[in-house]
Amino acid sequence: MYTPIKTTQSLSKTNDLATEVSPRVRGLFLKNLGDFQTELARIQAGFVPAMAVWGHRKEMPLLVFRTLRRIQDLRIRSRELGTSFQDMHFSAAVAGREVLDAVCASRGPADLLGAGMVAVHQVLADAIDGYLKRNEGIYDLPSVSLLEASRDELKAQARWAGEALAEIAAQTGQTPDEALVLRVKALCADLPETLQSHANRGLSALREGRRIGTLPLMESVRPAGFRDLEMGPEPAGPEEPYARRARYIAVNFLQEVQAADSCASLLFEAPDMPWDFYFDLGRHMWDESRHATFGERKLADLGETAPAAGLSGMAYAMRQTLAPSDRYAALATQEADAFPGKHAGLKEAVAHGDAVAAMMWSYDIADETQHVRFGNKWIPVMLEKIREPRSFEQVKEDACTWRATVLAEAYRPAALTTSRPEAGGKP
Repeated sequence: MYTPIKTTQSLSKTNDLATEVSPRVRGLFLKNLGDFQTELARIQAGFVPAMAVWGHRKEMPLLVFRTLRRIQDLRIRSRELGTSFQDMHFSAAVAGREVLDAVCASRGPADLLGAGMVAVHQVLADAIDGYLKRNEGIYDLPSVSLLEASRDELKAQARWAGEALAEIAAQTGQTPDEALVLRVKALCADLPETLQSHANRGLSALREGRRIGTLPLMESVRPAGFRDLEMGPEPAGPEEPYARRARYIAVNFLQEVQAADSCASLLFEAPDMPWDFYFDLGRHMWDESRHATFGERKLADLGETAPAAGLSGMAYAMRQTLAPSDRYAALATQEADAFPGKHAGLKEAVAHGDAVAAMMWSYDIADETQHVRFGNKWIPVMLEKIREPRSFEQVKEDACTWRATVLAEAYRPAALTTSRPEAGGKP
């Protein structure tokens, strides 16, 4: 029986087809897209402390976490398609690294939104549309809904960024640097193709805090119209009327925007870690942002506004002097030590029939319980990844010492009651 010998051309076509139909090749696009968006979300978080429009300061943490939710779905589907990758996230090996580094050069929120959301998000949405057009039919339907959701999220956030740019211009006069936007667009020209084929091999893990472009930000920006509350809210002792204490607690909760800012900067700065760490830290950041709005809601209940109450940026600036591992430990140990004050606050709110404060305390306790769990899970991992010689217990002890001898001293005027920030809340 005669068997024809395949020509070079037929062999080439066969190999092309084998590559084209391989689920692993398709899954590579999902993985690369998720890795790129992870880095982009981390950069967006890094600029949260610089957002001078209060609405944006509150909303960006949620947008970052929503992105991480979409990425989580893409990673799960990529594994289902047989794409091989480690749990570790290697930041330097991500596809489109030059685009990301250019976005890090943003001078502030206007540049970030113009270059890093409006421009880049459109390219990513187009890349997803291109992938979907090449993969029409019944074969990869499980990926379709996930990619469509990611695309729709990208477009929604780009629209949000466009509206936010108008607000920034109106309130601060800042507009995007056109040269930066054009540079980022030029660098994005090959990004859709790169996302389909990029393989991140041969790069080692980053073991220290990152410094790229203008990030990280050592000081936060006080939102426009807010009073400077440098030393924190005025103390209210347990002997004072509940109404006075309720206002103090509300203003204290408002200060948790500083914890959100610290988480946001840490999300950018952290060394290479398993991807789930960034997901949990993104949730931590959003929770702290929500807690600040708890205080804003209680102030409204008292007939006051958040801008009139004011914000401090001292705790954020002081935490920025710490290495990422020590900063994370400072946040986690502060939350763990605060539970007695939180439960006392909840009991007091219930006793006075204060439904707003009771809800505030109740959900704060639930969220902070998760944050302590996150810290206990991830701090030991971070210490291992950075090859820290100190033990987990020593790092926690050092964090408590720093809080008592450095942070608390800075807030001494607000440290005269048991409900001060270190006991009941977390600026």
